[in-house]
Formats: sequence, C-alpha cells, structure tokens
Amino acid sequence: MRFGCQLPQDLGDFDRLVDVAKNCERLGYDSLWTYDHLSPFWSRSGRGLECWTTLSAIAARTNTAKLGSLVTNIVLRNPSLLAKMSSTVDNISGGRLILGLGTGDRMSRKELNSYGYGFPGLDERVERLKESILILKALWTKDEATFRGRHYKITKATNVPKPKQRPHPPIWIGGKHLKILDIVAEFADGWNYWGLRKDELKRRNSYLAKKCVEFGRNPGSIVKSWSGTYRQLAQPTRNYSELVEKISRNLREQTDPETSYFIAYFDSRDERESYQAFADAVKSLD
Repeated sequence: MRFGCQLPQDLGDFDRLVDVAKNCERLGYDSLWTYDHLSPFWSRSGRGLECWTTLSAIAARTNTAKLGSLVTNIVLRNPSLLAKMSSTVDNISGGRLILGLGTGDRMSRKELNSYGYGFPGLDERVERLKESILILKALWTKDEATFRGRHYKITKATNVPKPKQRPHPPIWIGGKHLKILDIVAEFADGWNYWGLRKDELKRRNSYLAKKCVEFGRNPGSIVKSWSGTYRQLAQPTRNYSELVEKISRNLREQTDPETSYFIAYFDSRDERESYQAFADAVKSLD
C-alpha cells in the first residue's frame, strides 16, 4: 500500500507547503500532489497557489517523494506546452513526476468560463484528452513530432530536453465516467477515483478490466488510487489510536482490495498529527 498527500495550496502560503511536503517525506509518503485550478471552486476565498509552478518549486526542495498533478485539466493546458512543462519538472525533480490528467466536470465550468476558457461537452473533452495524451507521448519520446487531430495539430515539433524517466513519466487519469475509463484502459498507467459507492466501484473495475483486455493490456498493470478529503482530524479530545482506526475504517468503506494507492487532502488547519495518522491508517490496511 502506498499513500500520498495533496498539498494545501489554498493556504496561499508557500513556506507552509514546503513544511508539509518535507514532513510528508519524513513520514514515508510516496507522493505529493497539487490541484490544477486558477480559483478552486470549493474555496470561498478562491485563494490557491498555481499547480505547475508550485510543483517545480517543491521539486527543488524535496528529495524522494514523487510529484504529481491531481489532476491537470486538459481544457486549461495546451498539450504541447504541457509536454514542455512536465519534461522540465521531471528533470528538476530527478525523474519523480506523475502526470495526472482529467477533463474537468460541471463544477469547473464557472471557474473556466470566468477566466475566458471554454467548457465543451463531455464528448469533446474526452476527445481532447485522448489527443493530448498522443501529443504528450510523441513529444516525450520522439526527436520530432507531427500530429493531426480534430482539436490539436503540431508539425515537426521538438521537445528537448526529454523527461528524465524512460520512456516517459507515468500518466494517471482521474474521473468516473465510463468514457474516461475507456481512455484509462487504452493509455493510462494509473486511475484515480473518489466518491464512489462500493457497488459503483465494483462496476467500474469490471468495466475497466474488460476494456483493458480489449486493448491487449493487463488490468493489473494500472495503479488504482483513491483520493479524498479529511477535515479537522486532529482534536485535543481525540485519542490517537481511535483516530487511526477511524481513518482506516473510512478507507475500507470507500475503497476495495484492488485499490493500492491512497491520496489525502487535509484541512489547512490540520496539524502534523493528522498526516501521521493517515500514514499509519493506510499501513494498517496491508
């Protein structure tokens, strides 16, 4: 079992983020993640440090934890520019990047529109996701890349330096719609989900396994990860062992045995004990 932390960007306090990141490394967290929103819709203040510049700075201040975007919205990022950005972060970090991709959902519409970005329907967003992945892989691995798609076109484009990881950084895709799972089955190294009931998760796992077989892939080769939020975990009156048990019970209720990776976002007011408790809770699932 591996576990990661989504950094509290909504603090707007980079020094605090560095402190959290270093603490997570000490506690054995496998990864550190940033969300890709210009103004997070769940935050009243709209405050939040930008995803990729933050990842780059955290990369220079950490040593072992993997670094990822959870997730980068393909509506917000041109794939050619994203190929250059991700290659740069992978080099800065010494090969620790996981590229998380997604299509956004209805909660993103107002945010994107307010900044002048369109928000097309699901079918177009899924098409853009697929084209983006094809362009990313081409620019990551080829000396020169040409691509003609419905939404994106590149001609004899280069991307140097290449990512540190070979053949390229792992791609994780976040989402719950079956059309997203089609893309996961064809292209992804990992799948991230959240907020699914047990029966919904079972159906999606079955669907994903079937699609993987159709694409000639082993379903077990795809890392299945859960992400969720914990708020105000550490309270003066709460016994630590009870806190760990509460988290582990919650994880069992929201995941299944096929899930091997757990990513938590903590309330910005939570203290170090919360991060320790989550780590111990995940370890207890083995």
